[in-house]
Amino acid sequence: MSNKTRIVLLGAGYGGLLTAKKLANKFKKDNQVEITLIDKNPYHTMRTELHEVVADRVSEDSIQINLKKIFAGRKVNVVLDKINDINFNDKVLKSQKNEYEYDYLVIGTGCQPTYFGIPGAEEYAHKLWDFDDAVNLKEHILHMFREAVKEQDKEKRKKMLTFVVVGGGFTGIEMIGELADWKDRLCKDFYVDKEEVKLYVADAMPKILPILPDNLIKKAENHLRKLGVEIITGAKITEVSKESVTLGEKGNIDTNTVIWAAGVEGSELVGNMDIKQQGRKRIVTNDKLQAIDYENVYVVGDNIFYIPEGQERPVPQMVENAEHSAPLIAHNIYADVKGRQQKSYKPTFHGCMVCIGGKYGLANIEFLGKFFGLSGFLALFMKHFINLVYFFQVAGFNKCWSYLLHEFCYVKDNRSLVGGHFANSTPSFWLLPLRILVGYKWLEQGLYNQAGIGATVVGLLLIVGLFTDIASIASIAMAIMIWAFGIESAQTLWFIIGSIALIGGSGSVFGLDYYVLPVLKKSWKKIDAIKKWYLYID
Repeated sequence: MSNKTRIVLLGAGYGGLLTAKKLANKFKKDNQVEITLIDKNPYHTMRTELHEVVADRVSEDSIQINLKKIFAGRKVNVVLDKINDINFNDKVLKSQKNEYEYDYLVIGTGCQPTYFGIPGAEEYAHKLWDFDDAVNLKEHILHMFREAVKEQDKEKRKKMLTFVVVGGGFTGIEMIGELADWKDRLCKDFYVDKEEVKLYVADAMPKILPILPDNLIKKAENHLRKLGVEIITGAKITEVSKESVTLGEKGNIDTNTVIWAAGVEGSELVGNMDIKQQGRKRIVTNDKLQAIDYENVYVVGDNIFYIPEGQERPVPQMVENAEHSAPLIAHNIYADVKGRQQKSYKPTFHGCMVCIGGKYGLANIEFLGKFFGLSGFLALFMKHFINLVYFFQVAGFNKCWSYLLHEFCYVKDNRSLVGGHFANSTPSFWLLPLRILVGYKWLEQGLYNQAGIGATVVGLLLIVGLFTDIASIASIAMAIMIWAFGIESAQTLWFIIGSIALIGGSGSVFGLDYYVLPVLKKSWKKIDAIKKWYLYID
């Protein structure tokens, strides 16, 4: 039996991941503590961005972060396994082949879709909950278009080109909005008339996005209708089949594609646990976020069922709850191990945001005790800003840089906050003549106009395409200095403009950067401190 204190975290979702990082930081100098994170997947998935993969706005790998990357250089043992049972009395987790003993357990297995016992829903609807769901759904939609263009039967073709999202909450609205954004590209690629593609979002509630104020709901409805989406509310789903969905008294919609986004419940593992639960398989906790039945078991994120003092409803199942609960659990475990005072969970939530496609969003944000509604550019800006804050906590500069590239530079069909203005669609080889010209002019300045060794070095680096970004920045700095001192001020203007254009990979086309940078990048990423603090680009 180990003499070390064993802390096991089950689930690498938003809550489990952040808790593991916080614990690793608190116990980084304590060799008597072992921290283990167990998940069935080797990566963390940004579930709030799944709809972007489905509708081909971003690449599949953009919503994944490998767990080994996240915990490189940190005191967390990542284990790839699927836990089937937990014996709380013996303090052991069991998989098909292994057992894991613990002194402290953090449950963060998250949720799964719930189908409310509706006939055919689980069998025939496409769920959107994890990475595989997103990839499969994307391929299914493409398959429908491929088959539709070959289909001669009008009714069959109509079913193939009709898409129904069930659920008018955040997931459902983001999914139908993204699909509506993608429709033009699909129709163009497959030579399908836009009028043939029918998009529906249906919900049993009297309005979509019920958590938002009415003025924002109205804006959401108007934007969805502008995108060609038909909104059906007050429609209780009674059956889903392979070729239709029944909306109670509102009739049937014939379709081969029903996307289910109508609610969640605790994971299957949580549902089978011998532990007090309430509200769709959520674990009841005290104010320290300990399970009521077991003080050494903590619950994080969506699995928490806790009603804060003075509130009537349990904490919401949203990312902000995971972000708030993670540091508190890490503190309380650390306090218990060290014999210090624990803290109570007193979360404050700052609103919510929803994007409807890549160009439009809505947000209801709390500031100084009041809520403010935002729409359009400002709402999407807030969403991206909050995402960057989260990603920085998870994987630092590396993930933030990757996120910016995927959302703004690699974007397709101008489907981003700023359209296609930052899209990296121009081949870098067109910059080759400019790079050589700017390099030659600096070399000329250095050799014949006594501009100094700096100008000569910058000129040579640009001509041969070595460390081009650094040389371009140096070129800008030197040009500004020359301009500031009043020397050839008019001529230096084009130096500045040309050098700005060269930043961002111009040396990789017929330049030494093509050969040198991959080698340096590979060596750079091997440095332990660099991996630990994510100071690299993939």
